Amino acid sequence: MYEERKEFAIEHIRGIDKDYFLSKVAKAYFAILGDGRGGVFCEDSLEDPSNWKVATQSKIHLDSFSIVLTNPPFGAKIPVTGEAKLQQYELGYKWKLDKKSNQWKKDKLSKKEAPQILFIERCIKLLRDNGRMAIVLPDGIFGNAKLGYIRKFIAKHCRIVAIIDIPIESFMPNTQTKTSVLFVQKTKNIPSDYPIFMCVAENCGHDRRGNENGVDDISSISTQFRKWKEDNNFNW
Repeated sequence: MYEERKEFAIEHIRGIDKDYFLSKVAKAYFAILGDGRGGVFCEDSLEDPSNWKVATQSKIHLDSFSIVLTNPPFGAKIPVTGEAKLQQYELGYKWKLDKKSNQWKKDKLSKKEAPQILFIERCIKLLRDNGRMAIVLPDGIFGNAKLGYIRKFIAKHCRIVAIIDIPIESFMPNTQTKTSVLFVQKTKNIPSDYPIFMCVAENCGHDRRGNENGVDDISSISTQFRKWKEDNNFNW
């Protein structure tokens, strides 16, 4: 069993992070578990893949992953800049809503963009057809009227499977950003109408200072999701 897990990690698990220290920690963790550290790379994941180091390019390819899990960096204070980088992305452009047609239309290239927006597109592009993704996003992505073009982009390329509202304490005391977790499946066969699993977790197991309080709604969500899948005859 150990050898099988080791082989699976070596052959299939990949990680990428711009932070040198975090990538080293991930490598060390894989080494403790068995292996797979050779699949972890220190790289700017928003960069054009052709600019990645040769070793990274040999292991990480667009349209190839069955599962992507990510908690990208948030915030307008850490914008992504550079024409060469931004023009890779549909979401690197400004979008305007045509009030007559009620359709979003692509405009000129942005001078800068918040990283979480570009991460949505990059992660979707990393997925193979029918691949699945879970991504932590600030709540503005889901409700800000000016960001409707982002929701349209997601809905165009993916089936939205679930949206889980998690409490503001989840990432405290490190950050106070209110977030939700989006689950999608990349597919070309998106139904015109389909159910979406949605839930709100009010407690995450710790308070705003990070002290454990023994009340955790998040841990029970998987049970509720499995029931929802059965009730809706949904497989992914």
